[in-house]
Amino acid sequence: MTDKYKYENLTWPEVNEAVEKGLIPILPVGTTEQHGPHLPIKMDSWTARSIAHEAAKRRPDRLLVMPPIHYGYTTHVMDFPGSITIHHETFIRYVVDVVKSVVYHGFKKVIMVNGHGSNMPPLELAARRVMLETDAVVSWASWWQFTMADPEFMKKWRDGPFPGGSAHSGESETSIALYLDESLVKKELATNDQTWTNLNESKFHWVDLYGAGPVSISNWSSSYMEKGIAGWAAEGTKEKGEMLFEESVNRICEWADEFHAREYPPRVDHHTRKPTTDVPG
Repeated sequence: MTDKYKYENLTWPEVNEAVEKGLIPILPVGTTEQHGPHLPIKMDSWTARSIAHEAAKRRPDRLLVMPPIHYGYTTHVMDFPGSITIHHETFIRYVVDVVKSVVYHGFKKVIMVNGHGSNMPPLELAARRVMLETDAVVSWASWWQFTMADPEFMKKWRDGPFPGGSAHSGESETSIALYLDESLVKKELATNDQTWTNLNESKFHWVDLYGAGPVSISNWSSSYMEKGIAGWAAEGTKEKGEMLFEESVNRICEWADEFHAREYPPRVDHHTRKPTTDVPG
């Protein structure tokens, strides 16, 4: 079988072998939500899954891709039909259980590749929970964050403004979708829509997948996105999508090697008297 880089294709003895080889499970996490009139609602799961699968396919000696988590935390988008959300506490607990399951079987390092911006706060909490409750280490990042390992890479593909041109359903997401399957993109409906957040040109609050202002504000998506687009979707191209896809995959593989080689020192308790209760939280 040539696709042993897929977790679900293994038998239980092969899982033991994967643990002995030091493979790192890579968990794609997305959500199911609106992405404007031009992109499918599977966008965030689609990108995370496709990129994680390709990374594992290229590096079966290092990575083992897990079945994706298709639903995430997207309550603020529910004014747009098609979006499906999971309560943040349920989502965190679910991710923790998935990751702790593979840790229980012997894997001590896990990579989570995210495709949905609003998943990041609960994913960080999930990773911290795993760290506190097991002897494993979890790393997490959105696929576009991996492309930021090279500060010069954005100049090679980006035509829209920064910030705002590559926010939700903007230039980068539209480009990735065109590369993965252009038949699913309604290019004639892809428009360049800046949100008032970025048009105000505040030095405190602005939003883009590739950077945000020092101040964060949570609000309903429908209050600042008329069509469900926040970016220059019309600037998306298949060629840019290929560049973004390849850069993400290559950087994940590079990080996997670095993550695998890292040795983390053990925890040190500096109390003069040993605590008599469990760690709170």
